[in-house]
Amino acid sequence: MTYSLILFVPCKPGLTLEAFKHHWETSHIPLLKSLVGYDFPLSHTRHYIERTLDGQANVSVGGPQDIAFDGVAVLTFADRGHYERFLAKVNEDKAQQKHAEDLEKFVDVGALKGVMVGLTRATGRDGGDVGWRFVGSV
Repeated sequence: MTYSLILFVPCKPGLTLEAFKHHWETSHIPLLKSLVGYDFPLSHTRHYIERTLDGQANVSVGGPQDIAFDGVAVLTFADRGHYERFLAKVNEDKAQQKHAEDLEKFVDVGALKGVMVGLTRATGRDGGDVGWRFVGSV
């Protein structure tokens, strides 16, 4: 069973959304990969909140005031042990300092939220169950 971390990531105040996305994609992900090596998640998927012309979140349920983040990241691990190895590497002294310093460059760290997910189910458009399959190199 895969084990996932879902992060609700707010942009650092004063930073444009384009700069937020650019930093996450071109600086933070390569840094994270270099810090944890083979223990990088099976996938690290980033979703960016769609905004209307006036900057509000394009919300389909609830209101824009309910969306206090600019990106959602889903980090999928092979199992809890894989997640724990990843976390241990991120929390090593030098790695933790580099990771924290980089987060401060583009994330409102005080407003960052996350939740762990165990059991995951998906249904395909034909109604059948869809299992999680890793696409990429392991």
